[in-house]
Amino acid sequence: MYSSLILLERVFEYNREMTQQKNIVVIGAGFGGLHTAILLAKKLKALRLLRAYEVILVDKHEHHLYTPLLYEAATTSKRTANIAKLHAVTNRSIWSILENLPITFLHEQVTGVDIVKGDIHCADGTILRYDHLVIAMGSETNYFNIPGLKEHSFPLKTFRDAIRIRDAVWNLAMAGEKSIQITVGGGGSTGVELAAEFMSWCGELDEGFPGCRLDVKIIEAGPSVLGGFDPKIIRAVENRLRNIRVEIITNARIVAAEKGHVILDNEKKVSFDVFVWTGGIKAPEVLSALPLESGARRQLTVSQSTQPLPQTPDLSLHAHVYALGDATCLYNPITKRPIPAVARAAISQADVVAHNVIEDIKAEYGLSKTPNHLIYEPHNYPYITPVGGKYAVAKIGPFTITGFWGWFLKGLVELNYLFSIMPFWKAFELWLKGLKIFIENDRLG
Repeated sequence: MYSSLILLERVFEYNREMTQQKNIVVIGAGFGGLHTAILLAKKLKALRLLRAYEVILVDKHEHHLYTPLLYEAATTSKRTANIAKLHAVTNRSIWSILENLPITFLHEQVTGVDIVKGDIHCADGTILRYDHLVIAMGSETNYFNIPGLKEHSFPLKTFRDAIRIRDAVWNLAMAGEKSIQITVGGGGSTGVELAAEFMSWCGELDEGFPGCRLDVKIIEAGPSVLGGFDPKIIRAVENRLRNIRVEIITNARIVAAEKGHVILDNEKKVSFDVFVWTGGIKAPEVLSALPLESGARRQLTVSQSTQPLPQTPDLSLHAHVYALGDATCLYNPITKRPIPAVARAAISQADVVAHNVIEDIKAEYGLSKTPNHLIYEPHNYPYITPVGGKYAVAKIGPFTITGFWGWFLKGLVELNYLFSIMPFWKAFELWLKGLKIFIENDRLG
C-alpha cells in the first residue's frame, strides 16, 4: 500500500509528464451514462488527474430525458400544458447539467466503435480516439419482426413519441369521435402506467368534448401484467386497472398488426383507433458489429465487473471497455435471470463502472499495485408503479404501499433524482412545475 503522501507525489509527477490528455469516453447520456461521467469527473478531480485525463460524454440528443414521465407527457391535456411546458419538465439540457463540471459534451451520433483500434466513428465523419471506454447507449424499441407492427403502432421511447400519442388521441376527439379505442401492446411497467393514465384523462376529455370516452385495453403475452414482479404487486395493480375500467387481455401474443386492428395468436382480432407498442426493447444496431458476446436482443453480455465478454478468448482490445444499462445483459448470479432494465439498476451500475475505470487508471500509472475492481451485486430495489391519477403501488422491502401514499413516494423519488444531477433550488423549482402540471391533469383519485 502507498501512503497518501506518496500517492499525491506520484500524481503530480505524472501530471508534469503528460503532454496530452487521455480520453475517457462515455457513450450515452441516459441514467447510467450521465452518472458514470459525473462520478468519473469528481474522482479524477479528487486525485488531481484532470490535467491528465479528459472525460468526454457523447450523445445524439442535447437533452437528458427523464423517461419515467413519458407516460404523463403522452396523456396530459393540451388545455393543461403545451409542448414547451411538457418538454421543460421531462427534459434537462445536458449542457446545463454539466455546466460546472470538468466534462466535455459532444452532441454527436455514434455510428461505429472499433474496440481493437480504439476509434469511435460519428455520423458527421468525426473519429474520436479513446483510452478508456464506457458503453451506455440505452435501448430502442423491439418489434420482434412482427408483420405490420412498426407501421401501425406508436412507440413510447422519446419525448417526440409521447407528443405524437397525445396528438393522435386529441385529434380523434377534435374530429367528434365519441368512443376512442386505445390498445396498448405489452403489459410491463410502461404499458400499465400509460393505459391507466389514459383513463385519468377521460375527465378532461369529457369537459372539452362532452360524451367522448376512451376504451383502453392492454394485451400481454404472459399470464399477467408486470411479469416477474411480486405476486402481491401484480394483484394490486390488476385490481386497480379493472376498477378504472382498463381491460386486461393476457396469454395473448400479437402476431400481426394491420390498419385498425391487431391479430392475436388465437386468430382473434382486437380493434384500435390508437395502438401503442411497449412490448420490448433491444440494444442499438451499432453494437451488433462489435466482436463481443451478445444475446438475442443485441444486448452485450457483461461480467459482474460490468466488462463485456469477447466472442473469442484471443481478442485484443485497445483498452479497457465497460458497459452498463439497457444496452447490456447482466445475469443475477442467484436467480440466473437478467437484471431488469430499470433506471435504478443503471445508476447502481454506474457506481461500479466509475470505480473500476479509476482503478484501471491508478494501476496503469503505478498509483496502486493492482486494480481493486468492484462487482455489481443485484439488489431488491424499491419500485413504484403509477396506476392512474394520484394512485401508485410501491414495493419497499417487505412493505407494499398502495394508493395516494404510493403516488406521494413516486414524487419524492423524482425529486431525489433531480437533486442528484442539478443544484438544489433549481431541481426543486423544476419538480414543483412538473407536479403542478400533472396534478392539474389528474382526474382520478
